[in-house]
Amino acid sequence: MKRFKWLLVLMLSIAIAGCGTNGTNGSNESNGAANNGGTAGAAETETPAAANNDAAGTSRTIEHAMGSVTLEKKPERVVVLFNGMVDITVALGVKPVGAVESWDQQPWYEFLRDKMTGVENLGDENQPNIEAIIALKPDLIIGTKTRDEKIYPQLEAIAPTIITEEVFDWKENMKLSAQALYMEEEAGKLLADWDQRVADFKQKAGDRLASTEASVIRFEKDGSARFYATGFAGTIFKELGIGRPQAQMVEGKAVVNITSKEQMEQLDGDYIFDITQIKEDEPSRAAAQTEWTSHPLWASLKGVKNGKYIKVDVVTWNLSAGVLAANSMLDDLYEYFELK
Repeated sequence: MKRFKWLLVLMLSIAIAGCGTNGTNGSNESNGAANNGGTAGAAETETPAAANNDAAGTSRTIEHAMGSVTLEKKPERVVVLFNGMVDITVALGVKPVGAVESWDQQPWYEFLRDKMTGVENLGDENQPNIEAIIALKPDLIIGTKTRDEKIYPQLEAIAPTIITEEVFDWKENMKLSAQALYMEEEAGKLLADWDQRVADFKQKAGDRLASTEASVIRFEKDGSARFYATGFAGTIFKELGIGRPQAQMVEGKAVVNITSKEQMEQLDGDYIFDITQIKEDEPSRAAAQTEWTSHPLWASLKGVKNGKYIKVDVVTWNLSAGVLAANSMLDDLYEYFELK
């Protein structure tokens, strides 16, 4: 399967477009991240966080979720405080000086790891190491309101800080960070390519989308199951025009846990995508998955009966939540919808 072919093409176009405007000093690496061993990146050459483009020395004021910030020039030492933004900065060809660690596959997701060499690990996304951030002397911090609202005063006292509204709104997050990184052109190319892929998917899938409902589920260590009412995958389903089961449309809830197997039908969909993380040191999660999927009611679900219960990569379907993960997830959907 040709993973991230889209990104290889984009890589060449960005490299050509940037030849006359971007300097390189080897401090940052280009991105690349195919799920299955791909190596294509968003830029063939390494792009420093402060390239010598025409706007690099121009000041700008940026409005964000918790106020505004004025930058005098393009940042050179960037700190990133949520996983989706790690994905996005890698895609833009920017290596941060520090970043919070991945939710899984620590310190960095395997598909990003070779682009994160030398990056300072700032700990858990829910509680980043403030002392380590100070020591890095950043000139830009990128956080998100969901995680960093309480520590925002500390962050802005350290360096200019921009805060995104949501963790999983990767398109808006990329637009905002591109302003602060002086990389609107590069982000524009990534977004334009995404829009083209979405249009292609919708055109090829046709009328199927209007009648297809997709469910995203996970089995928990405590033996329960959960479905995702919103989240990263949900935003992509919405953009593609893929419906969600009526039972999963719960106002004000991102995830809903189910403890009784009598409520099994709430997990159903034409497609049931399972993002359960199975680890050797967490046998209880694997046991929960087996217990639910071997229950007699499981076989009655339409997604199961039609052979559309599919185990997918939790990293690119939920945890990474950036442009690279989005395109990897779309690669999967092309395959599962049998589109070429």
